[in-house]
Amino acid sequence: MAIAWDYLTVELVLLAGIIYFSVYLEHWVYRRSQTKEDEKDIKNIIRFIKDDLGHRLGFIEESLQYQDYKPFFTDMWDAVILSGKQSLLPFEIFQSIQRSYSWMKYYNSEIESNKRGNLDEKVLKELLDDVKKSIEKTIAKINDFKK
Repeated sequence: MAIAWDYLTVELVLLAGIIYFSVYLEHWVYRRSQTKEDEKDIKNIIRFIKDDLGHRLGFIEESLQYQDYKPFFTDMWDAVILSGKQSLLPFEIFQSIQRSYSWMKYYNSEIESNKRGNLDEKVLKELLDDVKKSIEKTIAKINDFKK
């Protein structure tokens, strides 16, 4: 009984091709599903951050109107950072959001340091104005990103 090497070679090449194609197809499907999931995460992060920043603008207006200077909550951005999803955002958007929340944290630290002494309303109003400008720039960049 002689082995038909040419048939065996053809069968092995076909088997190798099938295996290679199935692994390639599985990897392609995985990358595609991961890309769709990342796009959904980006959309949700941007929606949540934009909503949060919109609420912060209202908070600033109330603080200026009633002159009750309270700290900002930055839990939304902290949650994004802790989840590690900030790397999905385009760098310009990430940088702008980070700056806005950094201004809020700086304002919070000024309130904390002024609790022991008298609150300097002029400084706090200037800081709130800077925070407001930063938030408005970020919202504008987010709106431009969606287009």
